[in-house]
Amino acid sequence: MASAIAAARQHINDVGADGDLDVAPGPADPHLDLDAVAEAIELPDGKRIYPPRLHGQPIDELACALLDMQHPDRSRFLRLVGPPGTGKSQIARAIAHRLWTRRGRRIETRHGEPFYGYAEMSGGPSSDEFTFKYEYVPDPAHPGDVRLIPAAFVEAMQHGWVVMIDEVNTIRDVALLSLNATLDGRLSLYLPAEGRTVIARPGFAVILAYNPGLVGATDIPDAWHSRFPATLEVTSHWAALAALGAPAALVREAAALDRQRIAGEDGLMWTPQFRDVESLWRMSERVGERAALAFFASNLHEQVQAGKLLDAEAAAACRMLDQAGYAKYRVRPSGGVPNLHGYARAVTG
Repeated sequence: MASAIAAARQHINDVGADGDLDVAPGPADPHLDLDAVAEAIELPDGKRIYPPRLHGQPIDELACALLDMQHPDRSRFLRLVGPPGTGKSQIARAIAHRLWTRRGRRIETRHGEPFYGYAEMSGGPSSDEFTFKYEYVPDPAHPGDVRLIPAAFVEAMQHGWVVMIDEVNTIRDVALLSLNATLDGRLSLYLPAEGRTVIARPGFAVILAYNPGLVGATDIPDAWHSRFPATLEVTSHWAALAALGAPAALVREAAALDRQRIAGEDGLMWTPQFRDVESLWRMSERVGERAALAFFASNLHEQVQAGKLLDAEAAAACRMLDQAGYAKYRVRPSGGVPNLHGYARAVTG
């Protein structure tokens, strides 16, 4: 495996020698307020999260103030909305971790991993009225058969955990509406296969996370807008990415391009987000900048070919790389090297 990676890197280096080295990076936007970054939260798995601030307050603290751990029926549940890769799941984990430790609970081990009272669920278009009630798992006593076990949502109710429903706007209404009795203050959920009703215990909370602009998705049920009245529009926390150690020039240019998208400039619906830029940085540390850029370019190329991204959006991402100082790795678009707007793609051969 190591020799294959080395060979791939050498191939990329060889074709990169044919690059255009005369494209100078443009001025980077200097606005990246590292002093505004909240204190980091160290998760048990080693992940470091810098919660964003809202009007000067860390968002995880505000979320904790909205949630009543002793009387969940008094809680005001939170919605996290924003494009993929902006850090919605990280914010949810930070909230759950803070709530867990504030209650004096110790970090546990569950299914071989650190656990702090947090569960994630998603459904998709195949969801039904049982999505939040049961999971189907193989029955070890009867090979070929399946059996029902409580879904993560039920466990969260029974044990007083935080549950995040991810991409909730891709889940069918028949599944979402099955939770009405849970979310309207009654905090109850009827399990028909067992003929029993579960009542949420103290500590239970629900967080929604989704991308409102997702193609093919729908809106959440009308009643849920009042049942989840606290709505946070999540954008990439660029200062946090810089605080983690990502190259400052790359972060500044990604932030500047993202501001263009938010402002509606150039018709951009997508720009590289926190997760995309973090991945590029992490790959660069492991395999070098040239190989990492090739992997990045191939990822964008695949999404353009699939119709998930516009070619203009991929071109804007490549200009971001130019401005961040990576133009030295460009190849001639017509030089025979498979490329995306001048950046060699990771193509074997």
